[in-house]
Amino acid sequence: MTASAQSTGVALPVKKISNDTLLAVYKQSISDVSHGRYLDASFGLLKRLGVESSEQIDDPDVVDQWAQVMSTMTGVPTFNKAKGADFHVPKEQIAKLKLSKAVSAIDEIVKRARKTRIVILNENHLDPRGRAFGLEVARALKPLGYTILAVEALRPYADDQEESHKMEQLAADGIVRGPGDFYSGYYFDDPVFADFIRQSLAMGYRPVSYETAGRGYTDQEREQAQADNFIRRGVQLFPNGKILIYVGERHAAEGPIASEEKPYLKMAAIIKNKTGIDPLTIDQAGLSSIPMNRPDVDLYSIVASKASGSSVVLFEHGKPLTTGLLAGAVDLQVVHPPLKLINGRPDWMLKMNRSPKPIPVALLPKSGIRLVQVFVANSAADARPIDQIIVKADSAPGLLMLPRIDVRYATQDFQNQPIRTLDK
Repeated sequence: MTASAQSTGVALPVKKISNDTLLAVYKQSISDVSHGRYLDASFGLLKRLGVESSEQIDDPDVVDQWAQVMSTMTGVPTFNKAKGADFHVPKEQIAKLKLSKAVSAIDEIVKRARKTRIVILNENHLDPRGRAFGLEVARALKPLGYTILAVEALRPYADDQEESHKMEQLAADGIVRGPGDFYSGYYFDDPVFADFIRQSLAMGYRPVSYETAGRGYTDQEREQAQADNFIRRGVQLFPNGKILIYVGERHAAEGPIASEEKPYLKMAAIIKNKTGIDPLTIDQAGLSSIPMNRPDVDLYSIVASKASGSSVVLFEHGKPLTTGLLAGAVDLQVVHPPLKLINGRPDWMLKMNRSPKPIPVALLPKSGIRLVQVFVANSAADARPIDQIIVKADSAPGLLMLPRIDVRYATQDFQNQPIRTLDK
């Protein structure tokens, strides 16, 4: 939303926009953010559609695209008013949810991870909070001997030899990179995700890519191909290795999803069936404050108070409780604490070993909107940022959230002309 639309508080009318225009702008936004043009991908998307606010767009996919890009600059997900409910939650589940007891998520994950060699954690693609928690889990599992990190978002490779070579290069680089010979993958445009990978590599995790290469797969074929790739590149290549797999929401299901008209086996279930290893499956998307797949009731509002201090998992009569989309299909379901901001930045960033730092005065804009970006010092020109923040000339600047490493800065204005870089 633009500054003027936010400040007036006036609801703006939905604009009628042709499907061809929506599709073209949607694809352009994906291209822009892929190449690091964040302001063009977000504010530019609104400008191309001739609207002042995302609330004037009635296409849920376009709004999701806009919201996803905005979250890479704010760390905060956006509620999509163009999207309706995807599935129904039975009253019995809601009643159980209200009566559930909360247990420390990390403590319970560590306890159960000792009994397996595969942990599968999912995410909501629209909420960077899950990626920070992914880092927490990776950190907690390391003392248990977990050394391999398989990530759906890593670029797909059809050839196992090329995958191995590129993953060795990624481990050597220690950072994810944008489009080019060493492209790491689309979703790493989010600095939180980029730093999750950077810190995991620094801990000694060996990356594995298992996503399918090419197009034309059915949903079932994609699940099968992902599982097969992972089994070859993870389980078989590292027969004694302990592996954390970080996936998109449904891939973590090791049981049927009740709301699907034609259920099919997901990656977690296929891995379990083919290897005989019972993975620990963890859902942190279903009870997100802004779920990607939306139930017909606000489940997060029911449980948010149970996670007042730290992330929790829910229990009923001493057994894990799962509700919503993946009810009964995963082992644990995570609830994160309600969002708190520190100078406009999410407080959960502190759990990523970051500290609030002021923006260098030389990088503050004299007019308009500017994106201030932070990169690992001496990193490649195509490196993804590990933090970034929108700054408006007429507003007090927020704080950067920086790890304790040497960094370099860059800026973008709305037309994406980098105007200054500065090494720390």
